[in-house]
Amino acid sequence: MTPLVTLTGDGTFRAPTPLEAARLGLPDDPHLAALMRLRSLLGDDLEEQIATRLYLPAALGTDETDHLLPATLALLAETTGDLVSYGWRLGPGMGRAWQHARELRSRLLDAARVALLGYEGPLMTTALGPVSLAGATFLNSGERTLSDRGAVRDLPLLLAEGLIDHLAELRERVPGARPHLLLREDAVAGVHAGRISTPSGRRNYPAVPAPEIGMLWRSLVVALESGGLEPGMITLGVGANRELLRAAQDAGVRRMTLGPRRMPTLETPDGRALWEGVAEARDAGCSFEIVVDPRPGGKLDPELEKLLGIWNRLGYADAEAAGCTLLANTGVSHEVHTGRIDPSTQPELSTLLDEGAIESLLRVAPTWAERVSS
Repeated sequence: MTPLVTLTGDGTFRAPTPLEAARLGLPDDPHLAALMRLRSLLGDDLEEQIATRLYLPAALGTDETDHLLPATLALLAETTGDLVSYGWRLGPGMGRAWQHARELRSRLLDAARVALLGYEGPLMTTALGPVSLAGATFLNSGERTLSDRGAVRDLPLLLAEGLIDHLAELRERVPGARPHLLLREDAVAGVHAGRISTPSGRRNYPAVPAPEIGMLWRSLVVALESGGLEPGMITLGVGANRELLRAAQDAGVRRMTLGPRRMPTLETPDGRALWEGVAEARDAGCSFEIVVDPRPGGKLDPELEKLLGIWNRLGYADAEAAGCTLLANTGVSHEVHTGRIDPSTQPELSTLLDEGAIESLLRVAPTWAERVSS
């Protein structure tokens, strides 16, 4: 039976402090402690029709390399670089920060062997998508990777190869896990709209048309499928744009994120076109995962009501929203999406999910499930 709702997070989780770990009886190792807490929160379905999707945290915030961008860079096959004054650089030579990011990934995988012993169920890996990587990283010249079409073209294949190897290592450590990928394209709106600034800040890089972005996604999806992943195992963040939504569909993407906070309303021409595109994609067999901020002040209930209100105005009943996924996020994706935060900026610790945010998501699930059950 398909669950009424599935609950998961955005791939981040603030590691318990030593005091918190001691209070909860957790080990000192932050990777092991975080995985044990996540398993206790998301390791079992709440009810028969309220499912959970456990995830491997890509960012714990223990230091400057323990965030989603360096965690993704550490996955790239045959790629080296370093953290320099202006950001993460791709190029010859592996610096200490890059090596440390790789070591953190290895520690997380080793911790999974212990914390997830005997676990059987979904297990999600999170990474930035190739478009966001292009906007968030730099070359030896100091320009962003976005400036070099050849380098950008290579990113999907390097990312796919690294992810396939990572999932093989994860499968060896957690044999009962069913893999799922969340590819966050937090910066795709800025790349598509031409809002990503050059290092000097005096101009922006040219806008990248949706079909070109779609070609990058297509390269990634084809490579992942060749490695054994089915379309239903991959969720992609596509932004709030009808052209990007269509590009993702044409690229073979069948699961996409949808953030009510970043979506325009039906009252605007662009908003109506976008929501009609969402409805068409849904009718064509695509699934959507709703990005929500469950923290106090995150307006979780109003955002879900807004979503259902738009859904109703498009001619759908509440019950036709059944089967969706609620994906917890602190709002940092929205800030990057709107251009308030540069994608190369190291995120604050407060942008990571914590135990309270996950618990808030769990509390709202029964109400949502009841709402869409009939």
